Amino acid sequence: MKLKVLVVLSVVFLFFSCSKSPKEATWLVSGNETDCVGEAPNKCLQVKEEGQKEWTVFYDQIEDFDYEEGFYYRIKVETVEVEKPPVDGSSLKYKLLEIIEKSKIPLNLDHGSWLVTRIKETDSFGRNPFIKIDLSQNVINGNTSCNRFTAKIEVSNHIVDISGLSSTEMMCKDFETETLFLEALKDVSRYTLKEEKLQLLDKNDGLLIECKYLKSE
Repeated sequence: MKLKVLVVLSVVFLFFSCSKSPKEATWLVSGNETDCVGEAPNKCLQVKEEGQKEWTVFYDQIEDFDYEEGFYYRIKVETVEVEKPPVDGSSLKYKLLEIIEKSKIPLNLDHGSWLVTRIKETDSFGRNPFIKIDLSQNVINGNTSCNRFTAKIEVSNHIVDISGLSSTEMMCKDFETETLFLEALKDVSRYTLKEEKLQLLDKNDGLLIECKYLKSE
């Protein structure tokens, strides 16, 4: 009888010891955050354990990890069970043990948003337009400095075709910037992208629109 009790107690002890012991794993962290919704709209990391194929939206925080968008990470993470988690909180706690690799990823057109800093010869605006491109959906949209706009975009080997341009029709104090921007956008035929500067060019490689990369919207 005593032996049975000891065996049961040993099993229970081992169960709780294993469940509470920290777990170490190597994670990959994407260079781009993604939109996520908790109590309010937010940005979340995209992570996966080494060996996994699909990225997972990570809603929690990793202690001691200072993420910088635009960099790919390979990190060692410790996961610990929280003994008394809050009702609306996670039952797991994550802590950075080591950054194994951190490398800058090359930008492409549909990484984040682009702030317009120049339209032809004009580089001063009351409010700067911005652009966001989603090549998976062949969509370009953003703000003209006043109204929202959207259009279809096709890109191949730095050749750009923009069609079906439309915008909202709010009243604005500064129609000049909006008109200049939309007219320039219609003439875009090519692009160059170097470091964090995007240039949209006409068919003769003349500068129409110049943008700088925005890490967050």
